[in-house]
Parts: sequence; structure tokens; C-alpha cells
Amino acid sequence: MIFRILITLLILGLGYYIIRMVTGNSEYKKCQKCAGKGYWKATRGEKDKCDVCQGAGKVSRR
Repeated sequence: MIFRILITLLILGLGYYIIRMVTGNSEYKKCQKCAGKGYWKATRGEKDKCDVCQGAGKVSRR
């Protein structure tokens, strides 16, 4: 019983590690100004396009 729990935890941990490695190697990161949306709500409710990422929601890593 304990062996099955350990194997399950090992598989889940390995899956988490692989997912973090794949997503961490992207050449882009989320835009901080618009929180990755590409726009933000203006005062009257209209959507203003982000000037930092030009509406893409992501900026290149430097």
C-alpha cells in the first residue's frame, strides 16, 4: 500500500517537474503592465490596447 502511494507521488512529482521545465523555457514572458491580457479596462469601461506588448500579452525575455 505504501509502495503504491510512493510510486504515485513520484510520478506526479516527475510530471510536475517536466511541465515546469517545458513552460519555463519559453522565449516570451507575460506582460507585467496588462497582466498578459493585451489590454486593460479604461475609466469608462472600454478596452485600451497595451503599449508595452502591442496587444499580444507577452514580451520577449531579455
